[in-house]
Amino acid sequence: MIAAETAETKIISKLLDDGNLSLAALHDARLDSEISGIPLVEVLIARDVISDADVAKAYAEQNGLRFLDLSRRRPSAAWALTLPENVARRKLCLIFGEVSGQLVAAVADPVDPSVKAAIGARFQRPVQYVVSPRYQIIEACNEVYGEARSKGGRMVDTVPISAASATVVESGLNMVEQLDSIIDEAVDRRASDIHVEPQTDRLRVRLRIDGRMLESRAFPMEAHAAMISRIKVLSNLDITERRKGQDGRFSHRSFEQEIDIRVAVIPTEWGERATLRLLSTDRSRITLDRLGMGLEIRQAWERLIRRPHGIMLITGPTGSGKSTTLYAALQMINSIDKHIITVEDPVEYRIPGVNQVQVNPEFGVSFPSALRNIVRHDPDVIMVGEIRDHETAHLALEASLTGHLVFATLHTNSAVGAVTRLLDMDCEAYLVASALIGVMAQRLVRRICENCKEAYEPNATERRLLGIPLDRQGAVIHRGSGCARCLRGGYYDRVGIFELVPFDDGLSELVMEKASTEKLHKYALAHGAITLREDAMTKVKDGLTTLEEALRVTVEAVAEVGA
Repeated sequence: MIAAETAETKIISKLLDDGNLSLAALHDARLDSEISGIPLVEVLIARDVISDADVAKAYAEQNGLRFLDLSRRRPSAAWALTLPENVARRKLCLIFGEVSGQLVAAVADPVDPSVKAAIGARFQRPVQYVVSPRYQIIEACNEVYGEARSKGGRMVDTVPISAASATVVESGLNMVEQLDSIIDEAVDRRASDIHVEPQTDRLRVRLRIDGRMLESRAFPMEAHAAMISRIKVLSNLDITERRKGQDGRFSHRSFEQEIDIRVAVIPTEWGERATLRLLSTDRSRITLDRLGMGLEIRQAWERLIRRPHGIMLITGPTGSGKSTTLYAALQMINSIDKHIITVEDPVEYRIPGVNQVQVNPEFGVSFPSALRNIVRHDPDVIMVGEIRDHETAHLALEASLTGHLVFATLHTNSAVGAVTRLLDMDCEAYLVASALIGVMAQRLVRRICENCKEAYEPNATERRLLGIPLDRQGAVIHRGSGCARCLRGGYYDRVGIFELVPFDDGLSELVMEKASTEKLHKYALAHGAITLREDAMTKVKDGLTTLEEALRVTVEAVAEVGA
């Protein structure tokens, strides 16, 4: 950060000295930069106060590098294609060629350390950096990579052996480079999953970003077998087995970050498809604040997770952030005087000081068998990744009644729906009533992009849903107008919404009576529980998400409890 700020200061000084920038224009642009959060240099370029070429020349002079006008010298396509397209576009860099045994890389920002890290990670040889205007690099990328795709996706045509050591498959596609490029793009764009899907005429790759599926790229179907084989090899799967699903995992280092990747492969009508779930191995910064948990719910949750025994459930559909909340809770109570054991399928994040057990049916390690063994190891806290059946549920409930604090996840739409789910699993009502100390339901809503957030006055319907009086003046809510940062979607990242129901004597009595979900819900509301819908509306008023998103995500939870 210091290097980037120093470079910006130097370039502004250079532009002022050369007469390419006036003090008045600088003052206005600086205000715009502070309000929008967009770097000052980019604001100046957008306002046409300075040009990309001016910036590139100033960067080159300040850093003792050569300025290269790409409009006068066309880069070598063979060399350019040795760098994955997403890296070239995201980092605004291009492999131009080779001079005296050194690679020549044209970059827009020579002081950005991530650019050199991305290039250095792929080429074990000296690199000579030159500075080119960003628009010229973008145009060169459009030309080089666009032409390569028009030739049927042959992204590596005549690669010099010294530049790329990976084997090129018969189709002309370098699968090692291509898969690395896909994963790097997914990490760079904060994707949670990569979907590799065979279609009738192509191999499609889609990314799930903030819960939304977006197409990333496509390959000719000839690349399908090689791509799936590469994924299987990395995941230690059987490359000859194509008739049944397989699961595996592998690690990948991307932009100085270690990524753990869970892989699932399954046959479809057009061939095998693969889903790759990306999990960062560094979860040390997970906190309840970062998850978006409000003060009132957080304080009640912290009281529950510090109880000496009982079972605490977190409910919600797949991808609602349940595991992340559990890990945050474990990190909060993890200390030298507590013995914490987890049983998970799979172990998603590794927590120092916590004993984590991986389910492995092939060797007889299931949730029930692991739970039976765990209670013999004198734990204070047990975390069960997921309750899927009667046996696991029964063992978890019993463990919580024998002096253990148990955390577990369950697939239900609402908090009180967990009671009905446990009873449907043939768990005795007295056991559920005695063991449960609280249930948390949660979802993830898309967060409004801060770069393009705009305020507007809610209409009558929106006021009614949010509880804003019709005659209240100056009421505003927010939405994203769409920008490059959020891929024109108006949202960037996600934030949690929560519904916490602590169990007291009255609620336990209703469980003993096997009361309906609706009756349990009404009791919880009467005793101060905040619903998912209410928490979502609070985040709308706070400008974190939109009303449309809040309604979309909570519709099933509202339907389940009859509200």
